[in-house]
Amino acid sequence: MKIQVSSILLASTLFAIAKIDPEPENRSPMTEMPGRFGILFGGASQESGISKFSWEQLTLQGGFGLRKALNDELKLFYGMNYRLTRIDEGEFSTGADLSHLHDLIVPFSLIYDSLDSPWSFFAQISGQLASDFSDITGDDFDYSARLGAQYKFSNTFSLNFGAARVRNFGDAMVLPALGCIWQPANDWSFTLLGPRITLSHQISDRLIIRGGGFPTGGLWNIEDNTGNAVDYGFASYNTGVGIDLKLRRGIWLTAWAGANFVNELRAEKNGNTIFEEGLDNGLFGYLGINLYEW
Repeated sequence: MKIQVSSILLASTLFAIAKIDPEPENRSPMTEMPGRFGILFGGASQESGISKFSWEQLTLQGGFGLRKALNDELKLFYGMNYRLTRIDEGEFSTGADLSHLHDLIVPFSLIYDSLDSPWSFFAQISGQLASDFSDITGDDFDYSARLGAQYKFSNTFSLNFGAARVRNFGDAMVLPALGCIWQPANDWSFTLLGPRITLSHQISDRLIIRGGGFPTGGLWNIEDNTGNAVDYGFASYNTGVGIDLKLRRGIWLTAWAGANFVNELRAEKNGNTIFEEGLDNGLFGYLGINLYEW
């Protein structure tokens, strides 16, 4: 499946037909999390140098997000996110086909935000199906949950804190979460949202440059080549620089490039590790569309 070609053609088409809209978005591209449609390319070699790994991850996230205002202070968000991951392990044998790994995520978020208080609160639960779709069982389903609060110290700085339930192979765990949003000037912002860190500088109404880091990866329960159910997990962290170009109101073309670190591919069956393959640092690129209104 040539997901590289389809995503690049989409971005090129949007760029060619867009008319620049000077009106600002309701959700600020400097501090808000967008909906995303894009593809990431990455690669790294085994630490032994024997084999070269490469991967692509196509993401459609938040574009289907919907909102229902229960009252002036309480809002419900729900939607559907999708990821397609392809891993090419080169000469290394993983014992399974990792060329079509799917994640289907259905998040529900409840947010309380009062104009009369610096406090806001949020709760989220997300159901997830992670599989190659060849044989879906109960092991392919999981959920994650987040609970937290935000305190707005001023119009330029807010602090987020809470906890999240995640799964690392067979073990579910609750981890603390801390983040912040700081915008000391209209053209500068710094955001720390979980493992995603971004420093942004707005050059003009149409152009933003960014630097930062964000993770890539997933965990899937699939059948190996012998028909056994195996958990395959992949993790990578990307750091680099990016450029966002406004196509029209609410639609921005984004491109990133840089290096990836702490790359690892791991497999477990019945709680026993089959392999845990560390990779050297490598390179990544990302091309996509960010949506700030939907």
